[in-house]
Amino acid sequence: MKNKRHIYSENPSQKMWDTFVFFENEPTVKQFLQDTYEQNQIKDTYKFAFQNTSKFIYFIKQAKEYFYSADKSNILVKPLLIYYGMMNLMKAFILTKDPSYPSHTGVLRHGITTRKLKKNQYQFHDDEIKVQKEGLLPLFYTLLTNHPVEKIEGNKYKIKELLSLLPELRHSYQRIFKEQLLFPIKLNQKDHEIYLSVSKNFLDFYQHDLARLTSELNQYKPHKDYQFYTSKSEQMNQIQIGVNLDKDIFKSKDPFQGHPMFTIDYKGYYYLRPFQESRFLLPETIIDYMIMYNLGMLCRYETELWGDIIFSFSSEDMYLINEFVNITLRTFPNRILNDLFREIIIFDFV
Repeated sequence: MKNKRHIYSENPSQKMWDTFVFFENEPTVKQFLQDTYEQNQIKDTYKFAFQNTSKFIYFIKQAKEYFYSADKSNILVKPLLIYYGMMNLMKAFILTKDPSYPSHTGVLRHGITTRKLKKNQYQFHDDEIKVQKEGLLPLFYTLLTNHPVEKIEGNKYKIKELLSLLPELRHSYQRIFKEQLLFPIKLNQKDHEIYLSVSKNFLDFYQHDLARLTSELNQYKPHKDYQFYTSKSEQMNQIQIGVNLDKDIFKSKDPFQGHPMFTIDYKGYYYLRPFQESRFLLPETIIDYMIMYNLGMLCRYETELWGDIIFSFSSEDMYLINEFVNITLRTFPNRILNDLFREIIIFDFV
């Protein structure tokens, strides 16, 4: 389980970037890399840490500049700048797991492709992303999740599907597409019973069978440290799912890390989603990268089409695109920071 740490500031976004300064000092980074390599049981830790310190620092510094520039830029070029910033942050993370990166030219590709020829009446949310065998994304996926690339290689993901899985976009997604796949969870305690409270609408995915839902929650849980059970507690328009976990664990740790039916947003709130085989095994960091790749390619290679999308009053995609691009400026660096420090860091207002 990852630890959860709250950092309070008058400017949470700036505080997040200030935290990255930890990775801009040579002695600090060298020790960080050496410790990380030792934890990952990599040989020659001192040699690799010495070799990779400058590379790691420049990945971080360049990423910051891309994100800072994107924040001040027009939507016409903003996705491309963010995408390059994402790539540098991902490369920094990869370097902590694979000290020989890049070991061959194959890993320098993007690792995903999109449709080369766009259809008439093109709609962004209807476009597809296909995962390749080699490249930045497959390598990042295997190092982040410890799953083989075969889990996602060759899979095609609709942009609409990917957008539906980001908790920060759930209100906008629901407003546009009139459907909901992410449901907020509340933690409650009553008569010494701890339970999760979620909208009854979530049972629509399980033919209104609470026992079936509870069974599925237990089937896919990554740890044996807790158990879900059908709770007797009742609340209007809510279903209750008991969990035999100490309430304090929720304050200090992420007990649902790795569970495909749970996700957490950058403010530390949990959401429940229905399980559909391997379709929901993608971490939010991967989802962000996939969507921004598509936007970046539109921005760079489909300039006229991109202009029509963002400046046309008839495009329903523009609302979600704008929302996604702006929220990713805040969420993606935070997610990478979490992965580097191996904890959930929540930056919040004082």
